[in-house]
Amino acid sequence: MLIKKSFKTKLILSYILVVFISFGFMAFFLDKSLEENSLHNIESALITQARLIEPQIPAESLKKEDMASLSATVKNLSQKAGCRITVITIKGKVLADSEKLLLEIPQMENHQGRTEVRAALSGGLGIDIRHSSTLKIDMLYMALPIKDKGAITGIIRLALPLHSVQKTLFTIRKIVMLGSIFALAIAVLLGSLLASRTIEPINKMIHVSRQFSAGDFTRRVFSASSDEIGELAATFNKMAQDIEDKIGQTKEQNQKLAAIFNSMIEGIIVVDKGNHIISVNPTIEKLFGVSKNEAEGKLFLEAIRNNDISEFINSVLNKRESISGEITLAYPIHRIFETSATPIFDNNVVSGCLVVIHDITEIRRLETVRSDFVANVSHELKTPLTSIKGFIETLLEGALEDKDNSRAFLNIIQEHAERLNNLVNDLLSLSHLESKEIILSKIDFNLRQQAEEVILGFSAQLRKKNIEIKNELQTGLSIRADKNRLEQVFTNLIDNAIKFNKDKGNIKIHYQDVDGKIKIIIEDSGIGIPAKDIPRIFERFYRVDKARSRELGGTGLGLSIVKHIVELHDGTIGVESVEGFGSKFWFVLPK
Repeated sequence: MLIKKSFKTKLILSYILVVFISFGFMAFFLDKSLEENSLHNIESALITQARLIEPQIPAESLKKEDMASLSATVKNLSQKAGCRITVITIKGKVLADSEKLLLEIPQMENHQGRTEVRAALSGGLGIDIRHSSTLKIDMLYMALPIKDKGAITGIIRLALPLHSVQKTLFTIRKIVMLGSIFALAIAVLLGSLLASRTIEPINKMIHVSRQFSAGDFTRRVFSASSDEIGELAATFNKMAQDIEDKIGQTKEQNQKLAAIFNSMIEGIIVVDKGNHIISVNPTIEKLFGVSKNEAEGKLFLEAIRNNDISEFINSVLNKRESISGEITLAYPIHRIFETSATPIFDNNVVSGCLVVIHDITEIRRLETVRSDFVANVSHELKTPLTSIKGFIETLLEGALEDKDNSRAFLNIIQEHAERLNNLVNDLLSLSHLESKEIILSKIDFNLRQQAEEVILGFSAQLRKKNIEIKNELQTGLSIRADKNRLEQVFTNLIDNAIKFNKDKGNIKIHYQDVDGKIKIIIEDSGIGIPAKDIPRIFERFYRVDKARSRELGGTGLGLSIVKHIVELHDGTIGVESVEGFGSKFWFVLPK
């Protein structure tokens, strides 16, 4: 509203100023003209009266300086002429004055220095306007020389007060002032009406422009006039339509770019030529634990403390060439990145850098796992195959005829063949589980009863090592899961608890309710697991004690199989152990 009022006020004031200046000039010139005409008329009248009065001044009285006679004469003439009359000698002495008493005349100052008197003494006509200190008003003085036989014998001066002229001028000025005030009032009224009509479409444009600034470009300005205002309104509407179309296109493009930018699995960092971050995508936020709002506008190293990536960016900004390579991130977690940095050009000038970071940690891990897997499988297969081959060669070389040793050799060959069979079965089972194509056959069954059935299958091993096992699962504990797969989990975990337990040791199976889920715990009093080995215990072919594990017939795949089965049931698995004080394996399943 402040802008509207200000413009309207300026428009009205412009009308008032024009009227005021016009009337001011007119009043000024009128006043001067009237004043000059009035003074000219008065001067003409005084000159005429002075020329008529001059011959009536007695020459003898003037020569004798007869003040009494001259005073009587000028008072009589003054009444007829209606003006003040003064008689002055050529030396400036006042001899008579129609406005003074005879006794006051000698006290009057010498008039020889008065302007009009000096002009008259020079033989001409003297006129002057000044303030009378005697009468306290402005007076018009006119002096004429009194001549006798061509010689100046004295001066006659007529004076007329100008209050009548001033009164007339005041009346005229008053009329002009009232007229000016009336004209200004009319100017204000007409100016307001004209300004309102002019401002109204502008106000509409201001209102609509505010709607534009709020993002609503559907508003339009309607103007019926065909003048510049109407043309401005039409241009304004066209501009709004063009902006609306451009914004729509820009929004659509930005949405597409934002969708691509935010959905990319690669991390994206955009920096300007000053190494300040312009934008990062959600992948970068997750990888480096930074917030987009906090990172934008900061120097790269202030937001993301990684010198390797910073060196990539600096190299691109300086050399104006793309660069790529692998970067290893050690903190906060270990990651391996394939990083590419490309310069951003604006009019053939580098204005920034685009960094694309692809997390290849899992690829490198899988490559390592594959390499380790091949090595482990080769090693696991080589040992029994070497033994089988060796004993077969021994038998073929003649030991077959030795009935006592040949049977022992065949038993060893059978054990190694069984070991190979178990290894192949475990590999096939693990491969099937990792394929994610397995379909679980979930049914409701009693968990305690299943654990009892598995325990029953280990009766011989338990008696052999004199191990006590307690099944503390609740009698009516029921779960919905794949019974065969879960049996495999119990089998592998109880088998390990027996193999790596102490003689006369104990095993306890119990459970806990955890946030609506069942946590099954298998606890033993065995040899335990060193702290350094716990993070890798569920890896394929990983053994804490490789020699003992092979001696006990383990393939190194049991815990990996258990982990995959539990995860297929949307569960989790873990272990707690202290070396020399037993282990506690647990897995959590939804009820």
